[in-house]
Amino acid sequence: MNGTVKPIRSESARFLVGGTRKGQGVVLLYPDKLASVRVYAEMWGYFVGPIVVAAAALPIARITGAWPEFYGALQAALGVMLGGAAGRAVDRGLAAKAVAEAPQGATIIPLDMIASLQTFRPTRLGSLFQGETLVVTTVDGTEYGFRGRTGLQNDIAGALAGLGREVRATTTGLAVNPRALNGEG
Repeated sequence: MNGTVKPIRSESARFLVGGTRKGQGVVLLYPDKLASVRVYAEMWGYFVGPIVVAAAALPIARITGAWPEFYGALQAALGVMLGGAAGRAVDRGLAAKAVAEAPQGATIIPLDMIASLQTFRPTRLGSLFQGETLVVTTVDGTEYGFRGRTGLQNDIAGALAGLGREVRATTTGLAVNPRALNGEG
């Protein structure tokens, strides 16, 4: 498939392969594949954002002469949010470009190789910080995990159904049956 195809969806995530952490970046869903690319602009945005907001607010503080204590906390929170959002946007663009121009730098999972999808959501307080873990198992038994607030399971199931694959709900997630060849199944 040529490099001009845009992803159906892209989300920030931490990557796991066989249960071992393999970095963080962006997971991208294309009509025929699932790709993950390690990029770090979002992480850097969380650190640089508060510095940029503080630098922008410094002239205001000097003009007014008074800077109440709570403005510092507000400033830091705003910097983290803005820096993370800007970094996330940069990451998604860089990841899509990396898949199009240099796919050897990405982990590519062809949708035809997916055997099952499972989503694990932490309970209680952990759900506020960790998000969910989507585990994609391929026909060769390799498990790829994507941890974050991805919500990709339904989109992947839709893309698989669009390729003629049967996707059915199970007690542990979604099972994917191979495409029927010549009407046999």
